[in-house]
Amino acid sequence: MPPDNGTRVEPEQRSSDATRYLCAAVHLDSRIADQVINDLLEQDFRAAPSSPDVDLVPVVLHALSARTRQLTRDVILIVLLIVMAWSLVSLHTTTVLVSIALAWAAVLGETLVATYGVLAHDLRPGNFHPARLPRPSNAKARRRLEQIEEFGRSNVSVYSEYVPFVGHGRTVEAWSAALALRPATGREAERFTTTDMHDFVLARMREIPVGTVEVSDRIYVDGRDIRGDRRFLPGELSVPRAQVDPSLIRSLMSEPEDRARPYVSFQIKGWRGQLVLSTFLRFVVTSKEVFIEVSHSLLTPVREEFQVVDQLLPQPNPRQAVTIAAKSAAVLPIYLVRAPVALARALVSPLTAELRTARQRREIRGALRFNYGAPASPRETLSDPNFQRYFQKLDTSHYVKVLEKRLLDAIIEFLEARGIDTSEFDERKHTIENNGLYVAGNLVAGSVAVGNRARATTRTTRPTRKR
Repeated sequence: MPPDNGTRVEPEQRSSDATRYLCAAVHLDSRIADQVINDLLEQDFRAAPSSPDVDLVPVVLHALSARTRQLTRDVILIVLLIVMAWSLVSLHTTTVLVSIALAWAAVLGETLVATYGVLAHDLRPGNFHPARLPRPSNAKARRRLEQIEEFGRSNVSVYSEYVPFVGHGRTVEAWSAALALRPATGREAERFTTTDMHDFVLARMREIPVGTVEVSDRIYVDGRDIRGDRRFLPGELSVPRAQVDPSLIRSLMSEPEDRARPYVSFQIKGWRGQLVLSTFLRFVVTSKEVFIEVSHSLLTPVREEFQVVDQLLPQPNPRQAVTIAAKSAAVLPIYLVRAPVALARALVSPLTAELRTARQRREIRGALRFNYGAPASPRETLSDPNFQRYFQKLDTSHYVKVLEKRLLDAIIEFLEARGIDTSEFDERKHTIENNGLYVAGNLVAGSVAVGNRARATTRTTRPTRKR
């Protein structure tokens, strides 16, 4: 019997801190809120990204709430800006000063509402209840939110860029091996299929004793290649499918295609969603060899500036109030300049959205190569390039080494049971285990390849510390 291809989470499912931090980010930076709304909500034909251990729906809902509040502030600032301009022309100095004070009060008030009305209250640990957030009244927006939810439970990833594993962070290590299927001494080699090897290895990988683990089968397909493919796209003017029948995944294992590839996905999650290692495994079995492909992607913690929700008191003390007041005064000129632009953009956004949809319809109907793939997720774009804790660095190395040891042992056990000579793979097993992913300081890198026609790729990240 094939293994259950559903997702399994253990040992204990807890709410993700990363979701709260992303919700905080859209309140702290209006540009992030706009980006989230544009990339996730205001899309008619593109897939939504995978986002391990993050619920993107409350992030979008908080972005909408933040945009409404920020636009209210901007309208007030524009009115006061007009009053200031009129007062300067009329030489009413007192009115100018009063207008400036009121503008400062508007910025201060919006900042206090965002910081202590939302972050310190709704997003504080133990007080975060995404299910209670109100949904938009717009039917189109509600339908798109349902699609985002569905992609959060999907077994298909439709990508739009070079690297297929969208939403899973940067690739930190990848290796592959092509092993000849020679019989072991004194044995007769048994024939086996890709699904045989897949099922055996998954059975051995089910109990990985680190972090919180999810195991699933997924298909990765390029958003530029699914036009006309009803397996992944119901119609040309529709959003790609988030779910396919598991039989299609097993069929693609047995009969590989160039552009739609099945992978086993292992996600090891730690630090309450702040650290997520995703490992992607693929087998291709022919009559003469077996090809093994492994790729590791890493999501590092959300940037520290958005973790302020864990540090705020329910109400500001006098020192914090003075600090917020001073910062509001410092950013007032910037907000006064930005306000007309932000309001103009908001006023024309419905027209801009209609024009964009019309342009995309023309591209699709005109037989152009439209990209249905998902954009990068906010979890990726707002990740810190550095580890924030020493133990996060050690845990990343731990996750990779434990997972790869169990994987390599399972592969060797399977091949030996089928009478295959594993001496070449066994000899180099220690090379993968000892020379794979390594972490030193804030450097994350890895590269290894084994076996006949083996290939290795290296991804190295040497981040610079934020200023």
